[in-house]
Amino acid sequence: MFYEANLFFFLLSNAGLLALQYRREKQRERKAASTVVEQPKDVEAEEATLDGELENVSNGVEANSDTVRTFQLNFFIPYALAVAADWLQGPHIYAIYKYEKDIPEQTVAMLYATGFVSGGISASFAGSLADRYGRKQACLLYCCLYVVTCMTMLSDNLAVLFFGRLCGGVGTTLLFSVFEAWVISDYHNKCLELSGLKLGSVFPAMTTISCVVAIISGVFGEFLVSLFGSRQWPFVASIGCSGGAAYFISRLWKENYGSKMTADKAALYEIRAGIQAIIQDRRMLAIGLTSCFFEGTMYLFIFFWTAALKSVRLAADVEEEPPYGIIFACFMCSMMVGSTIFTLKGTAKSTGLSTSMLLKVTGVVSCCLSIAVMAKSEWLLFWTLCLIEGCIGAYFPSMAYLKSEFIEDGIRGTIYSILRFPLNVFVVVAHSLDVEGDAHRNHVFLTCAGLLLVAFLMTQKYLPAKA
Repeated sequence: MFYEANLFFFLLSNAGLLALQYRREKQRERKAASTVVEQPKDVEAEEATLDGELENVSNGVEANSDTVRTFQLNFFIPYALAVAADWLQGPHIYAIYKYEKDIPEQTVAMLYATGFVSGGISASFAGSLADRYGRKQACLLYCCLYVVTCMTMLSDNLAVLFFGRLCGGVGTTLLFSVFEAWVISDYHNKCLELSGLKLGSVFPAMTTISCVVAIISGVFGEFLVSLFGSRQWPFVASIGCSGGAAYFISRLWKENYGSKMTADKAALYEIRAGIQAIIQDRRMLAIGLTSCFFEGTMYLFIFFWTAALKSVRLAADVEEEPPYGIIFACFMCSMMVGSTIFTLKGTAKSTGLSTSMLLKVTGVVSCCLSIAVMAKSEWLLFWTLCLIEGCIGAYFPSMAYLKSEFIEDGIRGTIYSILRFPLNVFVVVAHSLDVEGDAHRNHVFLTCAGLLLVAFLMTQKYLPAKA
């Protein structure tokens, strides 16, 4: 019951943090409502005029509130289903390859690498095509690709599995680029900044929703595995989530594009312009380097955490497999804690605060990876991995806010996908060197720790450190 007890503790922690966040928001609303305009008491005409103005303001606030609520529901419902399709697979991909399909470690690594190769190649053109032909269409394509990916997991044919990884790599690139590009563009198109909704508040909400969905997906996926005795069933559930996301996207979303200038240019020109923009702007270069090393570390962490925990358990002469779904839910709870702390600290109010948070999580993850190499206790390794996930939860809204501030909207999809190219190359190189045993995993962790220190120094030098 060790992991179940930790999950209960994390759930209570998240409930407390969310309650604190809710109380703070209510306090801000009451403070805003208590600010009243002093009325002139000696002229009835002015009183009537002021009453009319106040009524108009009240009606305007209600209309703005409805607009914001509609925007949030229209985006977050399909987004939640889209990330559920991804999270249902997460804790079971390695396990189904390695332990259920009995595929050798090096072949498993090649399967993972195939996904990142396809992701890296698609990153060179996916964003520019989304900018030109529509980000909504790109999001629908993600749903279709994930349906195909999950269907291939029902097969034992190695060629089919490699094809599934190809589709999954392209889908992952779309998930982490075009969804964000669509919501930022839709936010600006609807002028929601005039409604009181801050763009910086959208990103931690995305991370929080993703974490909540991931927790539910981890528990539900483990339930399906225990109920049917196969790790294929979480992938079946993922097919349903992808279909649901596609339905809501097609019904609720309006298409948006890059700038007209971008739409008229050739894809090669767009890519060249995007690369030049990154190279010429040191801030974007620092963002690109940090996202490459941090998110690359995250993907390698996703690949290695199951083997790391099982290795420590075997060293303690425990033969039983860890409950991967419950552990994954604990990780997502930790990630949600990080996202909530980001919101409570008001980090989305300025680039300086977001940069400060980015520096902190980069440094902490670097230290945690070094600890993970030396950890011989299962509980110590588990808590270290949870701390890494907590930092990931704070990283994503920090990075999303910084990118929203520094990247032009017209080429946003292009830049986002270009930034994912070196990330995929980094992960592919790491997987291509994969061998059986703990030594390779420890070398990867230590290498990632060193690269994160490089990213820390680059961020500290080129990004604004003050509010």
